Amino acid sequence: MSARIKILTVLYVFILAGIVVLADLKGTRYLLSFVGFFPYGDKIGHFVLMGTFSLMLNLALSAKTFGLGKINFLVGTVIVLIVVTIEEFSQIFVRGRSFDVMDLAVDFAGIFLFGELARFICQKYFKNEN
Repeated sequence: MSARIKILTVLYVFILAGIVVLADLKGTRYLLSFVGFFPYGDKIGHFVLMGTFSLMLNLALSAKTFGLGKINFLVGTVIVLIVVTIEEFSQIFVRGRSFDVMDLAVDFAGIFLFGELARFICQKYFKNEN
């Protein structure tokens, strides 16, 4: 995969980390207040943000997989699942934040769906690279 997607992935991770830190510090109250104007805006945000994280990381890793039994898991998807799960559970310990199993479920849906999109893109358009 090109160096551009790797650079964009790193930038996206920093932006996402910034959003998480601001949320922990209550800094997103005004920045992301528009989300509340949309039905399920928070859930859509989780789906898209974490899904995009999975898409970009899997593209950056050229949809690299590892096998466990008969199933091939995307490395990027597993990494994102671990990071996002830890982050969501960490909210239990952050004053003013709360763990939400529905947020985690929506995160997982976005991570898996966008991860599979990355797999499709790599197989269809980049299979001769590397």
